[in-house]
Amino acid sequence: MYELKIEDSFAAAHNLRGYRGQCEELHGHNWKVEVVVRADRLDSLGLAIDFQDIKKAAKGVLKKLDHTYLNDLPVFKECNPSSELISKICSF
Repeated sequence: MYELKIEDSFAAAHNLRGYRGQCEELHGHNWKVEVVVRADRLDSLGLAIDFQDIKKAAKGVLKKLDHTYLNDLPVFKECNPSSELISKICSF
């Protein structure tokens, strides 16, 4: 098994509806994101996937989150933009 990892980040604001505590109030974070790609085999060049392709895919997802109020995004209209659910929508 082969594994590649890139790191990226985004900044956004959110609040956790129904949470009893400070996180119920509007606040922001600088999230660090790790993208891990696993492959069972390599291509004829000895690559699992081009790092540029991983970076491009990550940028495409994170661009939609960066400098936004996450609660306003359609995906978070019915659920809280928790770190757990943010990681779920970042899975690709």
